[in-house]
Amino acid sequence: MRRRYPLAAFLLLTAALSAAIPAAAQVRWADTSYKEVLAKAKAENKNVFIDFYAVWCGPCKQLEKVTYADPKVIEFLNGMIPAKWDAEKGEGIELAKDFRIGAYPTLVLLAPDGKEIDRFLGYLEPADFVRVFTDYRNGVGTVAYYEARVKEDPEDAASWKTLGMKRVDAGRPDEAKKALEKFLELSPGAGPEEKAEVTYALGEASYRGAAYDEAAATFEKVANDFDGTKWAFQAVIMGANASFKKGDKEKAVQTYMAYAKKHSDDVEALNAFAWFCASKKVGMAEALPYAEKAAELSNRDPGVLDTLAELHYAMGDYDRAITVGEEALKKSPEDTYLSEQLAKFKKAKAEK
Repeated sequence: MRRRYPLAAFLLLTAALSAAIPAAAQVRWADTSYKEVLAKAKAENKNVFIDFYAVWCGPCKQLEKVTYADPKVIEFLNGMIPAKWDAEKGEGIELAKDFRIGAYPTLVLLAPDGKEIDRFLGYLEPADFVRVFTDYRNGVGTVAYYEARVKEDPEDAASWKTLGMKRVDAGRPDEAKKALEKFLELSPGAGPEEKAEVTYALGEASYRGAAYDEAAATFEKVANDFDGTKWAFQAVIMGANASFKKGDKEKAVQTYMAYAKKHSDDVEALNAFAWFCASKKVGMAEALPYAEKAAELSNRDPGVLDTLAELHYAMGDYDRAITVGEEALKKSPEDTYLSEQLAKFKKAKAEK
């Protein structure tokens, strides 16, 4: 089964760069509207590939740096109509809503008539990218594929699980729950890691369906009952988000802070707590020492410094935001996101 990237996970993945290729060889991304992309696909009888990304997303940057620079991927994508949208800007905002995008990157394959074939959430190495989307084009590994498998064999627990996960990714929460609950019914002997994964996915389905009370309770169960699995931290993140969504900001902060305090040497946990508080503008004073510790533990990593700078910015300390933002950009001068962040901090100071 494919590796899942949870809704809450924003991992900075690392991989070796592909062999150098001529500058002229690159993906020919569409620069028109979505409506025009669909019209072109229909006229030319070609599939459409869409990358929904965000500028701050680590795996999105890695796709651009590694996967989309690979000659085989370039050839593969240029045989279709490739397009990408920043899900937080311009037309991408509405498209992301229409496509029920819940995490980045989300990679969507459409048929020439505009109907979705399937999607993949997260980063893919070049060879895996071509394999996965070739399979999708051939009807293998899609939601429809697994629906057919469970219809043929209703006792196929593994297919029920995969179907449920894919329905979560596709933003079909009610259908996802049915499939995931069927897996648990058929798999009483599943190990803690697998039970944690499926229970987390049930919480994610509730969250995607805006059932935030139910989602918060499910994520709390994962964090408490499956502590020590990789899903516990993801459950804390999503549990805090669910509490925030239902209006309980204090519980959201306390949920996150308790985990950060318990894992005080975990850079990812400290940094995630600080980013949550900065982005939601809650618990910022409580989060500041955690952000500062994360920066030190990470050896002043530019991504972690960006969180610290964003927290200073959210607290209205624009001078500190600028100082830390400049440090981050100096460490990673080619990062356009960091340069945009610094410009934002400077503009806020000037307007103040």
